Amino acid sequence: MSDIGPLPPDLQRRLATAYLGRRYYFYPATDSTNDVAMTLAAEGEAEGTVVATDYQRRGRGRRSHTWESPPHSNLMFSIILRPRGDARAALPVTLVIATAISVTLTKLLDRDLLVKWPNDVVTGDGKKIAGILAESASSGSSLVHLVAGVGVNVNVATFPDELGGTATSCRILTGVDWDRADLLADLLGTIEAYYDRFARDGFEALVSSYQARLLQAGKRVAFERGGERVAGRVTGIARDGALQVGLDDTSQMELYGEHVEVVE
Repeated sequence: MSDIGPLPPDLQRRLATAYLGRRYYFYPATDSTNDVAMTLAAEGEAEGTVVATDYQRRGRGRRSHTWESPPHSNLMFSIILRPRGDARAALPVTLVIATAISVTLTKLLDRDLLVKWPNDVVTGDGKKIAGILAESASSGSSLVHLVAGVGVNVNVATFPDELGGTATSCRILTGVDWDRADLLADLLGTIEAYYDRFARDGFEALVSSYQARLLQAGKRVAFERGGERVAGRVTGIARDGALQVGLDDTSQMELYGEHVEVVE
């Protein structure tokens, strides 16, 4: 069961967007906000609609990874978007949202938060604080709608042993609890500004902003391609969001969906 209608007072008093989050579905618990948002988008729900929850039973991330989050602790929400283009828009939209989240958290937490291509926001030592999962539906070659699911670790004080060395939260980094409604309002405001720039001018207008925050910039990385392990050095981000890697044989390769591991 969801609540829809006027925004909750604690979000209404802070939200300064034109359309992002102005339609807002909240579920105390759900399997996946992305699943709900994809269904709503297919039924014609407006661009900018936000689906949020306090607990996901089957939260997921990229490459079939799960997203575990205790109730009443973090932000988990999905945004319905309708960018122009085809399904390939999912990658640059992911990068745009990651940039916006990085900018917002850097300002609020007063420390540098970086982006890890393609869909994570991390500390300088690579600990994950937020992630994005974009899913889309197409008709022929045209994109019909895209849903961007966002998870932000906010007030988690500890992580399971298997995640303790790879994850962090706003609370761990600052030592204080955060108002999740205030944080959501700030995030939606920045995401809307960056997404509007993307919709107007294309991703090429935001490449430099993403690249300036890229954790893997200039790093030596390895990835799988055609069943073989390939290594090279990250040289930049392409205009369509691909990760550009210079290989050891001096050739260049652009990556779109590969898992990239920093090896130095």
